[in-house]
Amino acid sequence: EKKEDIVETPASQGENDPVKTFITWVAPSRPFRKKNRSYFTTIAIIVVLLILISLLAREFILIGVLLAVAFVVYVLAFVPPSDVEYKISTQGITIGGHFYFWGDLNSFWFSKKEDLDILNVNTNLRFPGRLLILVEAERIEDIKKIVAKYLLFYEIPPKNLMDDWSEGLQKHFPMENPQK
Repeated sequence: EKKEDIVETPASQGENDPVKTFITWVAPSRPFRKKNRSYFTTIAIIVVLLILISLLAREFILIGVLLAVAFVVYVLAFVPPSDVEYKISTQGITIGGHFYFWGDLNSFWFSKKEDLDILNVNTNLRFPGRLLILVEAERIEDIKKIVAKYLLFYEIPPKNLMDDWSEGLQKHFPMENPQK
């Protein structure tokens, strides 16, 4: 005879506290725009230069790391993301098969990247530190009303040193020529 493990959650403790799903939608798992040839050429030149410097310094492990990072950048830029289901409920946020309790989440705001609307959610976890959730423009207000019941909302996104640094790099060293 097989005995099943039953894990009690706040939803299963009483009928006065049922889990309620507020909103569900399907969207790509990450922002994506097909990159042009100049993007891949720029990445290749940077990687080759860093490999040459690493060869001169006899840092062979660093060469392996550079090649691995270059491969990941190539795959993320070339392969379109798959669609995942996003769900916001009384217990937290579900992204595909990953669930995040409201207690693990900190604050949120909305931003735009490559003409896509993104719900940014800071977490209290080491990894991931921030959730990036693609949303449809017409659902932003509904999502804001729901999530604001559980998390702090920032009208102006908070920035840390890493955000400032990456924005400066993107601004001064574009990876591809602007499309006309």
